[in-house]
Amino acid sequence: MPDTANTAAVHAPCAAGELSLAELTAEICCLAGHINAASYRWIALIAELDRRQGWADDSAQSCAHWLGWKCGVALGAAREKVRVARALESLPKTSRPWR
Repeated sequence: MPDTANTAAVHAPCAAGELSLAELTAEICCLAGHINAASYRWIALIAELDRRQGWADDSAQSCAHWLGWKCGVALGAAREKVRVARALESLPKTSRPWR
């Protein structure tokens, strides 16, 4: 993992071809972490929307249909997102913050 001093340099906008190999791999790994964290947050929000049936306010047939309509997710993939969101509720260790 890059130290804090190197992280700022890695996040500076520049063409990928201008990065050293170490900077390139560090940026890829750093962005993967951000993507995974954002994906988890998105799924957790979907779980809350589904729990509250917030999708029904927009006259959608289901949470999956709402995801398709509002977020452009294919229906099959949207159903899978809702399934995962519901499953996370029964996996408290997965949702617990790291410390």
